[in-house]
Parts: sequence; C-alpha cells; structure tokens
Amino acid sequence: MAELPAGWRLWHPLDPSPAQALANALCEGIAPRTAIWLNELQRYLGEQAGPCAEQVAAGLRELLQDGSGGPVLILGTVWPEFWTILTAPATPGRPDRYAQTRALLEGSAVHVPGSFKAQDLEDARTVGGHDPRLASALTHAADGRITQYMAGAHAMLERYRIAPPTARAVINAAMDASRLGGASLLPLEFLEAAAEGYLSDDAYDALGEGWLQDALDYTQQPSKGVRGLLSRVRPRPGGSGQAGYRLTDYMDHIGRTERRFAAPPTSFWQAAKDHLSEPPIVRALGEAAESRWRDAEAAGLYQRALDLGDVQAGQHLASLWQDRQRANDAHRVQEQTALAGDGESLEDLLMPLLEQERYQQAEQLVRKAADRGNPTAQLHLARALRLEGTTEEAARWFAEAARCSDPDTLRAFAGDLRGQDDLDGARAMLRAAGDRRALAELVALAAVSGSAAEVEQAAREAFAAGEATPLKNLAEQAEAEGRSTDAARLYRDAVSVYERRRRQRAAGMDLIDFESGPRSLVDHIDPTVLPMPPGESWALRQLIALLDNTQGPSAGGAVLEELARAGNPWALERWLRRLRERGQAPEADALLDSEASRANPWALWVKAHRALHDAQAPDNLCHALLERAVAGRVGQAVRVLMNRAEQSGLADEADQWALHAATRGYTAPLWELIRDREKAGRLEAAEQLAWRTPTSQRSWMLRRLAQLRADQQAVSLLRRAYDEALAWAPGLLAARLEASGLFMEAEHFARLAANAGDRGALRELAADRKGDDPDRQWHALLENGLTAEGSAAPHGDLLGSRLRPAAATASG
Repeated sequence: MAELPAGWRLWHPLDPSPAQALANALCEGIAPRTAIWLNELQRYLGEQAGPCAEQVAAGLRELLQDGSGGPVLILGTVWPEFWTILTAPATPGRPDRYAQTRALLEGSAVHVPGSFKAQDLEDARTVGGHDPRLASALTHAADGRITQYMAGAHAMLERYRIAPPTARAVINAAMDASRLGGASLLPLEFLEAAAEGYLSDDAYDALGEGWLQDALDYTQQPSKGVRGLLSRVRPRPGGSGQAGYRLTDYMDHIGRTERRFAAPPTSFWQAAKDHLSEPPIVRALGEAAESRWRDAEAAGLYQRALDLGDVQAGQHLASLWQDRQRANDAHRVQEQTALAGDGESLEDLLMPLLEQERYQQAEQLVRKAADRGNPTAQLHLARALRLEGTTEEAARWFAEAARCSDPDTLRAFAGDLRGQDDLDGARAMLRAAGDRRALAELVALAAVSGSAAEVEQAAREAFAAGEATPLKNLAEQAEAEGRSTDAARLYRDAVSVYERRRRQRAAGMDLIDFESGPRSLVDHIDPTVLPMPPGESWALRQLIALLDNTQGPSAGGAVLEELARAGNPWALERWLRRLRERGQAPEADALLDSEASRANPWALWVKAHRALHDAQAPDNLCHALLERAVAGRVGQAVRVLMNRAEQSGLADEADQWALHAATRGYTAPLWELIRDREKAGRLEAAEQLAWRTPTSQRSWMLRRLAQLRADQQAVSLLRRAYDEALAWAPGLLAARLEASGLFMEAEHFARLAANAGDRGALRELAADRKGDDPDRQWHALLENGLTAEGSAAPHGDLLGSRLRPAAATASG
C-alpha cells in the first residue's frame, strides 16, 4: 500500500464504527482513485457490522458495477472462519438477511495459505526483497509462516505465553468477547469485571490495588515494532467514536483456536450483561451461552439485549421459556418484544385473544404496541378505527404506519389503499417498501391503471431487484399476441442483464465447473458427449426460439454467435452445433480454434475433451491441451490431469493437481481422490491429503471423512482433529467413545463439545444414561442445562441469579 500510484489515496474506514463510516461515505460518494482498505472484513459486512451491513454490501456492489466514477480498489482481509460465515448459503424457509453480502463476496476470495512452500518463498524473495518487513519475515519465519510473522505473531504470542496472571485474564476475557460475540471494542468496566473470574483463587487473593492498570500496561506494551496485545482506543475530540480496548487481530485468531474448548466463567457472562450495550453483541453472546447449554446466562443476556431494543433477542428468549414450558414468562417476553416493534410477536399474542373473543384485551395490546411504535399494531389499529367510523384518528395511525420502514407493513398498507381505489397511495407505499415483492406488486398495479410503458418500466424495476416473473410474463404475452418485435426487445433486455451478471460471476471464478449444470441421460451414459455448459437463461432460450420462428434461423444464429464471442459458453455450444448441422464443419472448427486462441474456457475444454476421446491423438497433445484448459480456468481439466497422474502412479503429482483445484474453491477433485484412496485401503495417504486441504475447506472435508470411517479408524482421526482445535471433533469423538464403552472419556469430550458450542453431544449422552441415574444428575442436566462452571444447573434457576463470587475460575 505504500507504493500506490500517484494520485491514489488509501482509506481505512473506522469512525464512528467501521461499517457506519463506510456506509456514510458510500452515500456521499467515493472519490476516484481511492483504495478502500477493509481490514477484518466481518466488521463491515454480515452480523458483526450491525444494521447497516446490507446497505454497505449493496453500496459496494453498486460502486463496483458503476464504472462512471473512475477507478476504485476495494481490498479486504478476513480469517477463514469469518469468510465461511459471510458466504454461507441462505437457509431454506428462513429470511435471507445477508443476500447482498454473499453476492458481493461470491467468487472474490484469494486464499492465503497458512504456510508457503519453498518455491513461493523464493518468488517472494525475488519480487519483494525491497520490503524490509517481508525480508525479515522471509529470514526468520518458521515453516514458511510469513503472514503470521508479518502480523507480529511471534512477538505477540511470546508475550501472551509469559503474561502475568492478571494480564492473561484480561486478554482471555477480550478473546472470549470477540470469538463469542464479535465484540471488537471493549469498555474498561467490562474487562475489570470479567477478568476476575479467569484468575485462580491464589491469584485472586494476591490482587493489589492497581492490578487492572498493571495488567493493561502489560497488554499495551509494543514489541518489535508491533502494537500491544490489547490496544487502547481513544475517540478524537468532537468525534462520535467510543473509548475502549481492542484485541489485536492475530491474538483474536489465537483465541479462536486455543480457547475453542474453554467456556467463560460466570464473571464473563455477568460483566457482559452489566457493561456491554450494543444489542447485536449482547444477543450474540446470549446465543453463544445457549449453544453451550448455559441457559441461565443466555436468558439474562437475551433479556439485556431485549431491554436495549433487540427484538431478535426477545424471540430467542420467548422460545427458551417455551421450551421450558414456562408459559407466563414466554408471554411476558413476547409482549415486551411486540412493544419493542416486532410484528410477528404481536400477531402471536393477538391470535389466541381473538380466538377466545377477548376483544378488549386485544385492543389494549394493540393500542399499547401502537403507542410504542410497532408498525404492525399501528396498521391494525388504523383498520379497526376506520371500521368504527373514527376516521380522523384512523388517518393519524395510517400516517404513522406509512412512516415505518417495515416492508411487510407497507405492502399490507398498500393492499388496503388499493382496496379503497387509492392507487397513487398504494404506489407510494409499495415504492417505500422497495423489496422484490413490493416491486412485483407495482407491476400488477400499473397493469390496472397505467399505460403499457408504465407497466414495462415497473417490470424492469422489479427485474433489476431480482424479481423476473413480471418481465417474463410481459414478453411471453407479447409473443402470444403476435407482437414479436416487442417480445424480442423485452427478451433482449433480460438477456443483457443476465449476461452482465454472468460476466461478473465468471470474472470472480478461479476455476469453472462445467459439470455443475443440467446433464441429460446421454451425457452420463456416453463419456464422449459433453454436457451443456452453463450460460442459458429463460430469456436467451426464448429469444432464440422467437427469432428462429419469426425471422428465420439466421437471426437466432446471429444472436448465438454474438453471445458466443462475448463468452457465453451455452451460446457457443449451440452455435457450433448449428454450424455442424448445416454442414459447415470447417467453419465450426475455425470458430472453435479462434475462441481457444482467445482463451475461451469452454473452447479450450472442448478441444481437450475431443483429444482425450480420440484414439489417434498422442498423449503429449492431450496433456498440452489439458494444461491450456487449466490455464483457462477449467476445473474439469484439473480433475482429468489429477486422475491421469494417479492412474500412472504419480501420487505427488495427483496431489498437486487436486490441491491446485481446492485452493481455487473447486474441492470435488480433491474429495474424489481422498475417497478413492480410502476405498483402496490407503487410509494414511487419504488422511494426509485431507490434512493438506486449504484452511478454509479443511474442516468440513475432515469431518466428512471421519463420519464415513469405521469406529477405530475414525477415533484416531478425531483425536488429531481435536488436537488441531476443530470444533466439531469432541462431539463426534464422544459418540464413538461411548459406543466403544469408554464412558468416562466419552463424557469428558461431550462436555468439551458443549463448551465449544455443540450442546447436542452432551444432551444425547445424558438421554442415553438417564435410565441408570441414581443421583438424577443426568435428569437434572436434561431439565435445566449447565451452570457456567459446567455442572448440572439447579431446577428453576434459569434467570442467572446464582452468580458465583468474582474469583470463580473458568473451565478449560
């Protein structure tokens, strides 16, 4: 970054918060030639970024897609565990809260290995010898771990290892707050209250008056040019930032590994409840406590977050009370959640009241929630008042509901207005809602009262927001009515959008998987037949058919050729097929050669595939074509080279090809190679290869391998996975050990699993053992969960009021 070209500036958004600073700048406009440095990307996107996360993601996507503002570089860094969270697919049946974040990051990863190989290090010496920090790392870093060395890893880790008990306690509290709640800036009061529980009894008894300041002085001391383990953050005069202490990135990473199986002490949960005030962080800590079966701590934290206005925390807490069959507590929390603005909780409360004809209570609840600003309640109240004829008060509440930002409420209000023939008002509400469903409803509204041009414009807006049905229906209607020119124009418009999205996806891909699309039966039966590549859309398919039918095959062919040369592999395949069907095989071959010379991935793969299934093609030609296809980012070519090497007994070469693909996000060949070695009885070779998987993908691959293995074979793998701090390992290990009759060891690992956030393993073990439970400890555990210390919680003690003295020690 020190060598940015002339005229460029480096900007690292931080104040008032990283995400808010970036959101503000995106609204105001980013100056050309700005390099935006997003260190710790999770602070700008996803759950940790808070309510403006999707605004930031959408703004960055728009900035990247709009080339009118001049060049901008956006560069972020993130640890693999956060990347996995940020790019996780949406859960079916649940709201997709971070669709913009996932779309922004799709295909954009550059994975940095945990350690660099000899050739990589030599290349770094060649191109980076002028950088003194890199030169020092290349000289002193062990095992090729230059990234960690440059982050000050060695110096920081050494200071952490030799830290006095009080300093280590403060650091551990900060580590737990970050790994469990995403808290990056911690107030002094929290650190003081939380740290005491991390001290042993002797260390706690020996505390002096200035123990906290001494601990902080130690943690802030820089070493070898690297900032301290814990840095003090001071807001600038007149700024809106907050004071506090921030754990350095590398120590945060260390905490997520070394403390993965350690549950925080009681003092930590209590300090979080007393001194943390950011609702998403408090709620996240409640979720962490619940996943560790510390339900009393979870209840207290959820209540704190709800008191701060977080309705999701209220939903979690109501569910927790319902699971414990405490209906009164669940009802109380639901009412507080509804009064905090949650429409779903309000509906859950209203339904039984209306079914029991308790209309007065229902009205009181609705009025109370409306007064507190719940838009669902405001709309309900407005409707009821209108029916009663109290039009002036109804109008006031309708106006309140109209000012909300809840899409569901605004769409419902739009439906009311449409029923009253207030189409302009309905349009205004739908535009205020602004989501896909609202924009689709705008199309239907335009069809009732607007011109054809207005309907088309509304359909285009909906299509831009991701709702394709209205535009598709318009094009198909025009085609059915014989308005082929209009239909072709609409199809072309849709094709242009799909093509822009396809190019964006392709630009971010390290390897292209041409087998991920639909395949016909003949594709599976005949290996010489290539499956249709991706690139097809309903708009493209129907446009070609329309042009063929109305203007002749040459018109459809012209579009196919145009899109083929623009890189659409489906169009290229269809165009080559047409040329051959016309008897123009030389022209087809010339086009294929031309596209291959331009490094078109599909053309390169077709040529390699043909050579592989041509008995006359020499082996060196096949190999050369496959390597060209690999250079063109064709994943299947990597897989073929891997298989050829494995079949030739060149295991190391096969490994390299499989790892080459996995490093670029294409893991199917690597998993295929591991499974083939497993089936051949080469278990050690399979496991060694699995451990070499890139960091971001290693965990799930090892877990999958362990689940497929027989008991004893799995146990050794699971023990190593536990030693490497893979969070799922203790739970699977507990189940295998219990099945083998190693009951004490099974319980030990089940409790470690609970500490790591997998309460299922211990719950299953308790359920299996409750039949032989003379002191009813397993029954108590099933009924009440765990205390912070890990013992069975007392019956009825779920409010977290049983907190231990401050000197309670942390388990683990």
